[in-house]
Amino acid sequence: MTVGSSDAAFQLFGACVHSLRFAFGAPLGYPYARPLADEGGTPESLFRRIQVASPPPTRDGEPWPTGMTLAKQPFDPETGAGKLADVSCADGIPSLDAPDPGTVVLDEWFRVPRQEGQFDFPGDDQGRYMLSINYWSPIPDGAASATKTVAYYNDDLTMKWSRPVTVGQWVAISFDAFFPLERDSADLILQIQECDGRHN
Repeated sequence: MTVGSSDAAFQLFGACVHSLRFAFGAPLGYPYARPLADEGGTPESLFRRIQVASPPPTRDGEPWPTGMTLAKQPFDPETGAGKLADVSCADGIPSLDAPDPGTVVLDEWFRVPRQEGQFDFPGDDQGRYMLSINYWSPIPDGAASATKTVAYYNDDLTMKWSRPVTVGQWVAISFDAFFPLERDSADLILQIQECDGRHN
């Protein structure tokens, strides 16, 4: 699928009971993002925080699927897991709440070096996860796809869970620590899959 979230691109490689594997790149060109460069010039690396909670946090105190639909019906995680590419979010629904500390299964900082990389939209991970809210798309209006070049890129990120997760468990991924509630970014929601044997 490859999606934009918080002026960055995320591409999922795998999410099993052992670890989360993904690529990450920035900036993506979100028109309202703050520029990376400052008076000191462009940094050699970016450092970003990833926080993952399971189950996904509530949404304004309501269950996390609130405001999400599949085939014009309320999204049911029990029956709709195989159709995530078709899930849509109502305009204006709240972002996910801050998670209970006991539900956090990953909370780490990671490095993204200054090196060029490319992301295709949609990518070959389409349908393996979904956004928590409607968010800006790097695909131009009227186009079916796009390729974006980023200045900071890491395609070899493997994060081991800090607490055990099980196959079928839902997790929410935030690159803004689920804060603040009015954040200008989307979180990612996916289901833990069977191990593909490629975890580290």
